[in-house]
Amino acid sequence: MAEKRASIYAIVALIIGLLIGAAIGYIIKPAPSISAELEELKSKYNELSSKYSELESKYSELESKYNEIEKSYNALKSLIGTFPKEGVIKLKAWCGGAPAEGYRAKNLERGAELLNKILKSLGLNVKVEIEATFEHVPRDAARSRLMAAWEAKEAPDIVIDYGYSAVELADMGWAVPLDEYYEKYSVLFADVPRSMWELKYNGHIWTIPQDAAMHVFYFRKDVLRKMGWSEEEINALAAKINNGETTFEDIMKIAKEAMDKGLVEWGIYHRKGPGGSLWIPYYSLGGKFYDPETGKLTISKSKLLDYFTLFYKMTQVYKVTPPTMIATDWRKIHTDFVNGRVLFWMGGSWHWGEWQRVEYHETLGKLTPEYAWENIGFSLYPATKPGANPGAFVGPHGYVILSQSKYPEVAFLVAALATTPEFEADHCVEGARLPTHAGTRGVSKFVEQGKFLAELSKLTDKTWAEWMPHSEWSKLVEILTEALTKVEAGEISPQDAVDLVVSRAKAEITNIIITD
Repeated sequence: MAEKRASIYAIVALIIGLLIGAAIGYIIKPAPSISAELEELKSKYNELSSKYSELESKYSELESKYNEIEKSYNALKSLIGTFPKEGVIKLKAWCGGAPAEGYRAKNLERGAELLNKILKSLGLNVKVEIEATFEHVPRDAARSRLMAAWEAKEAPDIVIDYGYSAVELADMGWAVPLDEYYEKYSVLFADVPRSMWELKYNGHIWTIPQDAAMHVFYFRKDVLRKMGWSEEEINALAAKINNGETTFEDIMKIAKEAMDKGLVEWGIYHRKGPGGSLWIPYYSLGGKFYDPETGKLTISKSKLLDYFTLFYKMTQVYKVTPPTMIATDWRKIHTDFVNGRVLFWMGGSWHWGEWQRVEYHETLGKLTPEYAWENIGFSLYPATKPGANPGAFVGPHGYVILSQSKYPEVAFLVAALATTPEFEADHCVEGARLPTHAGTRGVSKFVEQGKFLAELSKLTDKTWAEWMPHSEWSKLVEILTEALTKVEAGEISPQDAVDLVVSRAKAEITNIIITD
C-alpha cells in the first residue's frame, strides 16, 4: 500500500515539475500576456491539486474497504478449520411473520446458496443446506412449539419473529451474542446504518437486521368521496395528519359522520391483541416506556390518562370503534377494511403487501396495486390530541441464532447473506417492509415497484424506534393490555385504568420509574 501511495506522489510531483518548467518557459518568452498566462497556469495548477486531493481521498477509501474485505476473508478462512473435510452442514430455520413475508425463509435458502458459491471458490468440498420454513403463526402457538423443540434439543439454528423477542431469547440463554461475528464480517453491513444492527441488550448484539417495519395509518378514499370530499381535500388529508393539523379528535368526528350517514359499519379499527400500534398514541404525547439513561421501564400517569381517554372516546363516547376490538379476529379486521366497511385502520406498512397477496376482497380477491392506490390513503398516526406529535414506530426485525446450533457462525453468515440488496428487494416489495441496506434502494425491482415504500421513507424522520431492551417489557405490555381492554369495554374509566397500571406496575415490575 505504501509503495502505491509513493507512486502516486511521484506522478503528481512529476506533473507539478512539468508545470513549473512550463511556467519558466513562459516567463523567459517575450510575450505581452505573461500575467494572464501565469494566472491561467495557476488556475490549472490549483485544479490539479484539487483533483489530487480527491484522488488521495478515494484511494484512502478503497484502502479502507480492502482492509475490511481482507479481514472478512481471513475470518472465513479461519472458519473453514471448523468444518468437516467434506460433506453437508445442515441448518434449520423457523420464520414467523405476516402472510406476505415468506421471503424471510426463501432468502435464507438463497443466502445458503450464495455461501456455497463462496466456499466452492475457496476450494472447500463442503455444502451448506438449510431447511427454512415460514408460518403465519399465533404468538402463543409459536412459543409452545419452540419451547418443546428446545427441551427436546431439536431447536432450529435460526429464528425470526417466532413467539419470543430477541431480548427474551437472550434472557433465557437461548440466543448467541453476535458481536464477534459483526467484527469479523463488518464488510457485509457496510451500507446498513449502525442504528439498525447495533441494538444492544446487556451489552451485546443479538440480531441480524432483516427489515424495518413501519406502522401506517390508513383511510378509505372511496368512503371520503361518498361523504362529499373533493379529490383535493382527500389528497390533503395525509399532509394535514402528518403536520399535526388533523388530530385523532378530528379523525373520530369524521369517522362518526361516516357511520351516521350509513357509509361504514365502523369508523376506526385497531389491531387484535397487544402490539406496537397500540402504544403509538402514548408516544405521540411525548411518553416513553423505556428510559435508556437508567435502563429502566417508565410510565407517566398524566400521559397514560390522555392515552386511555383517547380509546375511551373511540369506544364509549364517539362509539366509532367496537368495545371488543382488541379481541376481534384478524381476518375480520382485514376483510372489513379492504371491503370498505371501516373508514380508518391503525395498521402497518406490511398490510399494504398483505392485501395484495391474500384474498380479503369479496369481489376482487387480492387487491391490485391500481385499486389500492385509487381507494386507500395512508399517513403517520395522527396526534393523540392538539399539541401532541403525529408519528409512528419503525422497528427492525432480525434473525436470531440459537445457542443449540452446532455451527452458529455459519448460521450467522447465511442470515447475513440472506439480507443482501438483491434478496432484500424481493422481501421489501412483496412484504411492504422498509429495507435495511442502502443498496437495496438502487435494485431495479425496488425502484420499479417500491413506490409505496419510497413514500413512507419520506416520513421516517417523524418516527420512533420500536426497541425495548428490557426483560420485563412483556409484563408491562400485559398490564397495559388488561387496562386498555377494560377501558374499551366500558368497565373502568380512564383514571381507573391509570390506577390499575400504576398499582400492578409497582407490585410486579422491578424499579419501574413512575412520573407525574
